[in-house]
Amino acid sequence: MGRQPRSEVTRRKIIDSAVDLINEIGYPAAGLADIIERAELTKGALYYHFDSKEALATVIIEEAMVLLHNVFQSARDSEHSAMESLIVGTFTTSDLLATNRTAQAGTKLLRTFAGFNPTARHSYVNFVDQFTSDIKRAETDGDLRPGADPADVANTLVAWILGAELMSSAASDGNDLRERFARQWRVLMPAIVTADSLDRHLAFMAAASTRQTNTVEQTTT
Repeated sequence: MGRQPRSEVTRRKIIDSAVDLINEIGYPAAGLADIIERAELTKGALYYHFDSKEALATVIIEEAMVLLHNVFQSARDSEHSAMESLIVGTFTTSDLLATNRTAQAGTKLLRTFAGFNPTARHSYVNFVDQFTSDIKRAETDGDLRPGADPADVANTLVAWILGAELMSSAASDGNDLRERFARQWRVLMPAIVTADSLDRHLAFMAAASTRQTNTVEQTTT
């Protein structure tokens, strides 16, 4: 791999320093002066790449959302059915959030900026749209419970994934997220899949919940 241009190295250093501080002390407490000090750069270097703290946060959100998208896309590209891919994707997400600093910071920033930042707001909408497509494929597979609306199911799944991440972060510093996902799947599965496929999906979920996954872009960058 060739050498990166100096400007890209500097930009990466700023982003990584911001990610570290957001994870350590939170976005509100992480000032631009703190980020500059952590990155060992000048104010001019930071403002050359980012015109505000929110602009820097927006880039972190974008990078985190790419990581999360790749997790579910990798599951979709596997041999699994649509419903199985969603199950695998949730547990791979738990592993990603346990190991990847950018994903961790990005989910924190999503909560901070959800109400007014277009990138954060679009991230929520995009996940619902993707999950709706997944549930429609599950319906085509014959796995969706009759009467269940794909958009309603997708909104519910996104809400409980984000809610579980928030609860896990507050209660165990994210260490019990995999277990929380398993408990929530057990509660929600009967409302999502057909009665004749319920046992099969619960068994698949139980196996997936104990299997370590190879997360996409798992390095702590």
